[in-house]
Formats: sequence, C-alpha cells, structure tokens
Amino acid sequence: MNNSDGKANGGTFGFSFVGDNGFFGVSASRTEKSYGLPAGTHAHHEEEGHDDDHGDDHDDDHDDDHGDDHDDDHDDDHEEGHAEHDHGGHEGLEYVRIDMEMDRYDVRAGLNFDEGWMESLRASLAFTDYKHDEVEYFEDGDSHVGTTYANEGFEGRVSLKRRSMGSWAGVYGLQLSEAEFSAVGEEAFIPLSDISSLGVFGVERYDGGSFFAEVGFRIELGEVATGSCVSEENAFSVSGNLLYDLTESSNVGFVVSRSQRSPSVEELYSNISQVSCERDPSDESLVLHAATGLFEIGDANLASETANNIELTYRLTSELLNGEISAYHNQIDDYITLALSSETMAQWMAMDATFSGIEAKLALRLTEQENFAVTGVIFGDAVRAEFDAGGNVPRIPASKAGVRVKMFSDDWSINISATRFMEQDNVGNFEVPTDAYTAVSFNAEHSWPMAKGIYLNLFARGDNLLDEEVRHHGSFTKNYAPGAGRSIKIGFQVNY
Repeated sequence: MNNSDGKANGGTFGFSFVGDNGFFGVSASRTEKSYGLPAGTHAHHEEEGHDDDHGDDHDDDHDDDHGDDHDDDHDDDHEEGHAEHDHGGHEGLEYVRIDMEMDRYDVRAGLNFDEGWMESLRASLAFTDYKHDEVEYFEDGDSHVGTTYANEGFEGRVSLKRRSMGSWAGVYGLQLSEAEFSAVGEEAFIPLSDISSLGVFGVERYDGGSFFAEVGFRIELGEVATGSCVSEENAFSVSGNLLYDLTESSNVGFVVSRSQRSPSVEELYSNISQVSCERDPSDESLVLHAATGLFEIGDANLASETANNIELTYRLTSELLNGEISAYHNQIDDYITLALSSETMAQWMAMDATFSGIEAKLALRLTEQENFAVTGVIFGDAVRAEFDAGGNVPRIPASKAGVRVKMFSDDWSINISATRFMEQDNVGNFEVPTDAYTAVSFNAEHSWPMAKGIYLNLFARGDNLLDEEVRHHGSFTKNYAPGAGRSIKIGFQVNY
C-alpha cells in the first residue's frame, strides 16, 4: 500500500544510586518516528461535498473509540475557516506523512524506614515534550508542514506505604499533572488547551492466608480549559476485590467497582469555537482528524461517565497445568461515544452502554527435559457491547481463539502461535462487518553472555505468515488501510 511505510528510532539513558535505605534515579529518553498516512485518511472538508445539515442527525447513531491512540497528539485554535486555504497554489496534494519526536525525563526516588508507622515513601516526576508534524507532499514535488501538534507537560506522584497492622497493609498517595496541548497550522481541529488534574488515592489490603481482600478509592479533580470554555469535572472511583483459596492450587476472585472518567480534550473541544464553546453552525470551518478520517465535533458540556463493573475469576495453578477464566459485566452511564451521522461526520456525545465479556487461558506443560521444556497454551476472549437505547457499540474487537506452543531453555526460546479472529458483524451505524482471518506468527530468540551483566540477544520474528488480509475491526481506517501482510524481522539487542 502506497505511503504505508514507517521508521522509528530511539534511545534511553539513565543511572541510579541504591543504598540500604533508599534509591534515587534519573533517566532521559528520545523517540523519533516517521510514517505515512495511507490514501483516504487525509482529505479536506470542501472536497467531500458535505452540506450543513449534519448537526441534527446524531440522536440515533452509535459509535465509539473509547481509548484510541490519539490522546497525546492534537489540539489547536482554528478560527480561520478551513475552506479558504488552498495549499499555496500547489498542483495537488499527493500524500501526507507524520514526523514525530518525543523527549521524556524521569526522576524517581524512594526511602525505606526501619521504625515508625511509615514503612516506605516513593516519589516520581516525569516531564514529557511531544511534537508531530503533518507534512504534506504535492504532485509538483514541493512539500510543507500543514499542522504541528504538541503536548508538553509533567506528572508527579508521591505514595507512602504504612507499616502493616495485623493482617492489614495500606498505600496512600497524591498525583498531580499539568499539560498544554497546542497546534499550529491550517488543519488543527482542537484549540490550544490547558489540562490539569489532581488526584488522591488509597488502597488497603487484607491478607488472611487463604483469604485476601482489597479496597481502594481515587478522587480526581480535573480541568480542561480553552479560551472562554472551561470544563471542570470531579471523578470518584471505588473498588473492592475478594480472593479465596479453594485448594492449594486453585482460587476464586470477585471484583466490584464504580469508576468515573472525565471527558478528554478531544471529546470536549474538537471543532469547537473558543469563544462560543459551540460548533460553527455551518460546516465550512470543520477540520478533518487525519488519524480517523472523520470530521469530529466535540461537546463542551460533556460530563463524567460512570462505570459499574463486576467480574468473577477462577484460577488454577499447578506444576503441569495453569489456567484462568473470567467473566465480567460493565454498565456505563453517560458513556462518551463518537456517534456517526455519515461516513465522515461524527459527534462526541454521551449514551448509556453495557459491556459483557469472557476471557480464558489454559497452559499445559507438555514435556520437561534436562535441557529444555515445552508448553502449550490455548486462549480466547469475546465481548458484547450494546447501547441501552438500542444498537451496537461500534469498533468492538472481534472474538478470538488461538493456540501457542513454546519450547524454551535458560538461553533460548521458540514460539509458534495461531490465532483465529472471528467475523465481527455486530456493527454500529455507518460501519461494515469485518471478515474473519487467521494470524500465524513465529518468534525465536537466543541469548549469549558477553561480559558480566551484559548479554547479546539474537532474534527472528515472523508475523502473518499466511499473508492473510487483516482488517482490525477496532480501527477507524480498516476499510482502506488493512493490517500488514507477511513480515519477517531479524535483529539483535544488547542488554545490560
């Protein structure tokens, strides 16, 4: 597929001091990536032929991508009217590439106490500077940066562990984050936004031998502000976990939780005016989100969503057999979802939804020799997600089942796996079913000691060995950007 290639490089440097009563460490990392957006992911609104009547059609549409991979990438102030720019008179846009770079700096420290009610204290601070350019290449050979997205901020966390009192132990902490999302260019669809969050959390654990219990809470105060628009949401979450040993090799667990999530900057302010805190009544100024291929419209009045979840798990552990099966049911009030009104227009809105699913894995030690062992694993999962008002939550991954065989020793391993992804025909509005496919992969690795504490690892990996046409149902772009075909990777790593 044209313009579907990519490259990446990065590195990390760090050091730490470890003493009898604590530690201190710092690290710095840099990541650089360059990749293309396949044809179909980048278009301009005036080229799509949309009218101005899309704002009234969202009540019955169902859609969501509740955790897609663009939380860090995009914001801006786009007051100009997108239909007016013409790429400087170039002959025509041929393709778009993303040039991304990210710097991260981490500081971590800890203290251990021999006496008193406090057993240990941990602190961490992380600074992140993220930027990516959408570089437009034209048929006449020229190119320029259409839009630059940036995210700069920090996150700090302090936690203390209190000394055990009988069978109870606890951890309490504070977390603070500040970030600024910005975008400069002709196709920024989220305005400059300041995001802040302050959270307090605590967990208490009870260990009664064959019976284990845990209770926890988190209170978070959040604010997302842009221009005259300010969203202030308080989120409260609480959970309880019980684990009981049925025998020496098996246990059953039960989890119940109530959690809240505040809306993100994308959900609030995509294609929203900083002055009126509403969308433009006309569609002329709408800007496409290139990663999804959609003209997304936020809602500055969105409130926190509330999820009520229960989960039951059974685990079996022995020398020859290990297994786990779990089932869950999640009722979400005001589930924030991206509701489609056409193939390219979408509105962020809140709808009640229900998720139910099951996951299972069983591992069997097939043989164990003096120099190596062989294990076999079967696994699978399935989830059903529906809106309470009717209709399917879209982009829900298909059910899958698979088998994996692993042969390994102390310094080498070989893995072969086959996973069957089922057809997904429980689709939402303006969504098409995804065909089933089988993914076969292979991975081999060997490690040699080079010096004290330094190892050379050689590896070979093959993915999609049957060269199947892979369509990820959870992807916005699956209709015109399939997953990778057969691939073989050979390389080495030096670990120290």
